[in-house]
Amino acid sequence: MWRLKRRLGSRILRFGDRGSDVRELHAFLRLQGYDLGEEDYYGYLTKDAVQQFQRDHGLVADGIAGRRFFALALKEDLPVRRRVHVVQPQETLEAIAERYGVGPEAFGRYPGRGGIYPGQRLVFFDREVWGICRGGVQLEAAGQMLTGVICSDPQDAPSGLPCLLRPAEPAWDVVRIHSALKTSRSRKSAAKWFLEAAQAAPRTCGLYLPWREVARLDGVRYLKLLRYLRRLLGPSVMLWVELGPEVPPWRIWGGVDYAKVNDLVDRIVIRMPRAEQPGPVLNLEPLRELLRSVRRDVHSWKILLDVPVCAVEWEMSAAGTNRVELSYHQARSKALRRGARLRTSEQGEPYYSYQSRGSRHEIHFPQLAALADLCALINRCNLAGIILAGLGQEDPRIWEVLRAHFRTAALNISEQ
Repeated sequence: MWRLKRRLGSRILRFGDRGSDVRELHAFLRLQGYDLGEEDYYGYLTKDAVQQFQRDHGLVADGIAGRRFFALALKEDLPVRRRVHVVQPQETLEAIAERYGVGPEAFGRYPGRGGIYPGQRLVFFDREVWGICRGGVQLEAAGQMLTGVICSDPQDAPSGLPCLLRPAEPAWDVVRIHSALKTSRSRKSAAKWFLEAAQAAPRTCGLYLPWREVARLDGVRYLKLLRYLRRLLGPSVMLWVELGPEVPPWRIWGGVDYAKVNDLVDRIVIRMPRAEQPGPVLNLEPLRELLRSVRRDVHSWKILLDVPVCAVEWEMSAAGTNRVELSYHQARSKALRRGARLRTSEQGEPYYSYQSRGSRHEIHFPQLAALADLCALINRCNLAGIILAGLGQEDPRIWEVLRAHFRTAALNISEQ
């Protein structure tokens, strides 16, 4: 008897299922690098592969190919690009890493830690690397390592790279944001302001909403604004937002529903907590806590980490403590001119210290070891990638660290 072929995604697939859509699912999973052996039905290997795919993309790992699984799997270009290399006889880890332009760290392995064997499947990822760009920045070779740049003025963006617009509006404090969200008319006015800013910059590929603080009582109104913006922008223009401690998650008494934000936007930016007193520029422990809370409701493959790359000088005097950001080269030059002494903090972090006019000064740099740990965290949590806050102010060696842990992904605009 003739039967109509089932289209992939037309039904929920579980252990034991058979059919043309199961064969299509197998083709998709093999393309993603999952090993299914000779299995021709929804067996144990298929279930394991579906579970691994779900874990990679922040879905519930139940081994069932359901609505949320297919909503992601049927995208034309997945946001997280999983790569697989099958080890051949006589191949070394270093040779494989060199072939793909990464370091052994990209495979979750490090020089001297265990060996590899023929037939082993080494998994690594392409991830997005964005930079916050200001006028006059010369990228040179670093531009090859970027997915795109984030600018308040697209004229500042280097040619040849995708540009995301983050409108400059320094007065967006919680009071003004409340005023913009308070009524339907004010929300439409704010949305149209952002839309006009995006339309005035035809080079831009999307809009980055520059709000870091939303009052708990404005949570529902904030979602209404995002829905309206999503409709105005359409599926071909990206929409990014920030989530963090100043955007409280939903509770009975108010807040923002992170899960609904996740469904509306293309990328969610988590800003790495900045130091409020002399200490490491890159402190991973507060970031881990923040990620744990956000990832309960947000897909990991949508999360970008906003990471500072500039040095920080602290001036401590009787009047108080003052914080100034410096580029890597400015900070090195200043430490040399002032005859600063190299010291080590209680946490083992090296920094420079000097005295001037009765004040004590400390200059702290982002440590490459801390950045490597951060990149390993991005791989472990399978995040979308990283944003370098202060492009052009970085230590040039950070590009080697990034390259060692993942390849740079080309821009992908999800259609949501």
